[in-house]
Amino acid sequence: MRRRVPFPLPAVIAGVAASLLLAATALAAPMGFAADLADGGEGDADGSGSASISIDTDTGEVCWELSVEGIGDVIASHIHVGAEGESGDVVVPLDVDGFTDTSEGCGDASDADLQAIVDDPAGYYVNIHTEEFTGGAIRGQLAASDDVPDTAMAETGQSPVALLGLLLLAGGLFAGARLALRRS
Repeated sequence: MRRRVPFPLPAVIAGVAASLLLAATALAAPMGFAADLADGGEGDADGSGSASISIDTDTGEVCWELSVEGIGDVIASHIHVGAEGESGDVVVPLDVDGFTDTSEGCGDASDADLQAIVDDPAGYYVNIHTEEFTGGAIRGQLAASDDVPDTAMAETGQSPVALLGLLLLAGGLFAGARLALRRS
């Protein structure tokens, strides 16, 4: 007589649930933006630089890597609302402590502001302020980019959703194994 091996249904259900949770985590990855920084007409004609920005609308976190040259010490940097050639209000503060040459870090911003940037990056610009050019030494319009700053990855750590998915998978496998042993 042939013995039937029980089907570990709880393990399959937990595995599917874990897969869906892990897929949702992957889809919610930070989005990347970039800007080439130069004199916007009222700033430092000798200045240039680049900005790499990541925005995670799920966590409200914005991370940046800024690089400048040909300008004095930076006193602040922000993301402003405004199309090319227009000045606008600060929407997201970046490095407000000042820096020389490069800056990287992360900060929080409102979900509505971050979603607006994601929806229309060209309507926003990165502005770099110096003592000499307090209104902005160099600036650049944001554009979508595949390049996400490493600072976003370094500071996020393990996703709680991914850990929950792994726990569900392990629990389902354990329950399935117990069920299979009990029925044999």
